[in-house]
Amino acid sequence: MSIRATIAEVLNKRQNKVPQLENVHRELLELEMQIGTLQQMATADVPKDAALIAAEISSKLNNVQEGLTHLSNTVSNVATRFKRGMINIGVAGSARQGKSTLLQKISGLSDREIPTSSDLPCTGAKSKIYHSEVRANAEVVFFSKQEFLKEIVYAYYERLNLPKPYSLEEFRQSLPAFVAPENSDERNLKSAIYEELKRIHSAFSSFSGYLSKPAETVALEQIRDYVTQHDDNGNLRSNYLAVKTANIYTKFPNHDVTGLCLVDLPGLEAAQGHEKKLVASLEQEVDAVILVKKPSPQGDQWSSDDFKVIDLINDAVREIDLYNWLFILLNELTTGENSQIIQRLMANPPKTYSSNPIILTANCGDASEVDEKVFSVVLKHVEQNLETTDRQYLSALAQKMQKIWDSLNTVLTQARHSFNPDDADSTMQFVDLFAQFMRELQRGLEKLVPDVRREFTFEGFREKIIEVCDNAQQEPPIPSSAELENKYWEAGGWPAALQPLLNELRAYLTQYLARHLDTYLKGQVDNVLNQVLKRMFPHSLQQNLLEQEIEEQSDPRIILRALQQRVDKEQHPQLYDCFEYIINFNFSYHSLFHYRVRKEMRRLDTYNTEAISQLMHGGNEGNVPEISEQVANGLDQFYKETVYEIRKKLNEEMQTDPADAIFALVEEIKDRFVRAKGIEDEWRRFLYPIRGQVWALQFGALAKEMALRSQWQGAINDVLKTAGQVQDDFSRIV
Repeated sequence: MSIRATIAEVLNKRQNKVPQLENVHRELLELEMQIGTLQQMATADVPKDAALIAAEISSKLNNVQEGLTHLSNTVSNVATRFKRGMINIGVAGSARQGKSTLLQKISGLSDREIPTSSDLPCTGAKSKIYHSEVRANAEVVFFSKQEFLKEIVYAYYERLNLPKPYSLEEFRQSLPAFVAPENSDERNLKSAIYEELKRIHSAFSSFSGYLSKPAETVALEQIRDYVTQHDDNGNLRSNYLAVKTANIYTKFPNHDVTGLCLVDLPGLEAAQGHEKKLVASLEQEVDAVILVKKPSPQGDQWSSDDFKVIDLINDAVREIDLYNWLFILLNELTTGENSQIIQRLMANPPKTYSSNPIILTANCGDASEVDEKVFSVVLKHVEQNLETTDRQYLSALAQKMQKIWDSLNTVLTQARHSFNPDDADSTMQFVDLFAQFMRELQRGLEKLVPDVRREFTFEGFREKIIEVCDNAQQEPPIPSSAELENKYWEAGGWPAALQPLLNELRAYLTQYLARHLDTYLKGQVDNVLNQVLKRMFPHSLQQNLLEQEIEEQSDPRIILRALQQRVDKEQHPQLYDCFEYIINFNFSYHSLFHYRVRKEMRRLDTYNTEAISQLMHGGNEGNVPEISEQVANGLDQFYKETVYEIRKKLNEEMQTDPADAIFALVEEIKDRFVRAKGIEDEWRRFLYPIRGQVWALQFGALAKEMALRSQWQGAINDVLKTAGQVQDDFSRIV
């Protein structure tokens, strides 16, 4: 398989894992928040007998939180690396070690694009060199103002322990005074960092115009103007300070490595103040690093600068053995003067690995050596090991999560029992209060039937019928004789004109009766339901279980629905259904009366041809005005006769229906709530957990204590549940 195909396969497998990694990262953030909640709770109210346990939990969770934060950040970085669709090989090294020359020979670029220098640091901004079969240009990406302030300026201020500026405008004004530390090593290093900060500050006006500018596409020969620290005459540049990344696209001369990128990593000189930024770049972007070192012919050794770079790389990806990640390239002079020193360094490699490092040697100025001894070796290693390294990396992260899970499980599972409620005394008190509750409930519902019978009289319904029917006759929608005359000519005759009028009158009467009788019937049922609520529950149940705006509702169904939502449908099925029955009780004009009084509307029926004949009796084209008056009077008479028949029907046959329906409702409520088999057990299971709310006076202090214990148990359960979920998801990724 070609290196291009291998790269494509690895990238495809990586990108398939991105959704899972992003999901794990979200879960880790949730777990961090939940653990933070537990730690906050430990400093607030704690059950008295569990105070020591809470303090111990908080103390032990501090260590867990630190490891969890690192794991969360690492997973985020891995997801970012896997998502980018590119394998990146970083090239690092201090100034004048041959890094830029190496990049030239691998990529085929020249001094025009990647300048080199024998005495001054050249590269100032991070560059990414992509193999491209179709492009030969560069894209310069600039820092936004906020990015420059937070990622560059703040990094220097933090290293120097200086108060940070609030904005770039404040940074532009003047630098705070710097007092070098007494320690000689720190004094020299931080003094050098402060000098670098002073240089950035003095040059700020010259490059600040690039900040927050859109990316620019430039020719390859122009790229040096943006990424180098000096011009051809050795004069300092400043544009590179505004550059976040320079993306260079060119065709590599010896290999088709589509999907691979070389990352030029500046910033390893001693006086840089943003090593953290470099580490972040390594964590999120780089899959392997070539560290270039050019030993001096006069003698050389592994220096503190070398170990500093190795430490930075190791800190970026602690979970992977440096053997799988880092290549040390010893740059051999063309003259061979440093060959002996190179052999000595190879014989005594840095003692920072679990196994011997991969040390390469080549003349960075010789393209064929670079290809044969460096780039081909690195490509082969990537081809053979990158997928395995990825798997080992994810496995190492999963093992870290396993340790976190083990710690949480040990600490919290044992502690959870300390928050179990122990309320034997209150249980005995509940038994007495519950027995009293059931007696009062049964007695109240038993008495409700005669009470309702007294309040809801037949006479009251008869009076309502008379009132509604009288009002219905007052202003029926009957057209005037002039309007009827117009309708005659528009319809082309009396039959066609009268049929819609009869339909309209019938529909109007039905709607009028329904609207006014429904209002009355609803009021009667609401009154009964309010009585049910009063007799079913002590006021404290509604007051303490429901939000104030619900408790103050005038519609009893809203209160009943809110109470039903407190009932567990699975644990209390009969109780839940009781509420459902009451809430859905349908008691209306259409459900009780309309189907029976509909036949009394026959005079307004369009299928009744006799009625239409009576209305238009003797009508023809010659006497339309006279007949219009006759029709108007006839419609009024038919309408009033219909109302009369309906009133008679309601009075004679249906006046007891509302009372009977309401009495049946009350009887059904009583049967379901206190007489059904097993209902008392459901009431007991429902009320016991909320006894502190129902009987606040008797269980007030207990309710607070129980709520606190429940809160702790809930928070502990949340942490264990989320941690277990993360662990399971990790196992699926690996």
